[in-house]
Amino acid sequence: MTSFIVAKAMEFLDKWIRENGLVEMDKGDDYIVCKEGNNTIMYKGLYLEIPTEGDVAKEIALMAKDRVLYNKYYIVTTPEVVNFIDGGLVKKLGIGVMVVDESSIKEVMRSIPIETAFSKGQGMDQRVEYLERTVNSLESRVKELEDRINQLTQVINELKRGTQRSEEAAHTRAMGQEVNIQVPDNVPSFVKDNPWLGILMSRNENESA
Repeated sequence: MTSFIVAKAMEFLDKWIRENGLVEMDKGDDYIVCKEGNNTIMYKGLYLEIPTEGDVAKEIALMAKDRVLYNKYYIVTTPEVVNFIDGGLVKKLGIGVMVVDESSIKEVMRSIPIETAFSKGQGMDQRVEYLERTVNSLESRVKELEDRINQLTQVINELKRGTQRSEEAAHTRAMGQEVNIQVPDNVPSFVKDNPWLGILMSRNENESA
C-alpha cells in the first residue's frame, strides 16, 4: 500500500509535469516516465521515514543501475531525505534532484542528459563503463557504511554488558553490607553461618526502630 506522503508527492509531481508540458509515458506508485523532445526522463521517488546515509546510498545505488536506460534521471524526495544525498555522487551519475514539500515541488539539482543504452551515439560504451565504475564505487561505500554500523553496534552492546556487570557488582556489594550483622554466639553453627539470618535480623531491627 502506498503511503500518504508518497501519494501526495506523486500528486505534486504529476501536476508539475503537466504544467511544464511534458508527455507522460509510464507511471507507477513511486515513479513517472516522461518524454521531452527526444529525451526520456525518469522521475523516481525516494522516501524514507527515518533516513540514514547508508539507506539513502543503497537506494541511489539501485537507481544508478537503471540510469543508462533514460536520457535524464531525477530523484524526487523530501526535505528530510535530501540532506542525506551525496550531491557530488549524483552529479557524477548525471542524476538530478527534486524536492517536494507540503505545497510545492522544485528542482534543486539538474540532471545531465546522456545517451541511453538504446542509442547509437559515439562514446556510449565509455559512458556505460564509467557509470558501472561509479555504481561499483557506490556499492563499496554502502558496504563500508554497513561495516561501520556493525562495529558501532558491537561497541554499544559491549557498553551495555559492562554497565550490567557494574550494576550486578554494586548490588552484590550492597547485599554483603546488608547481611553484615552481629549474630549471637549461642546459636547453632548451621544457623550462624546462614546469610539469611542476618537479613532477617536487619529487617527486624528496622521494623522495631
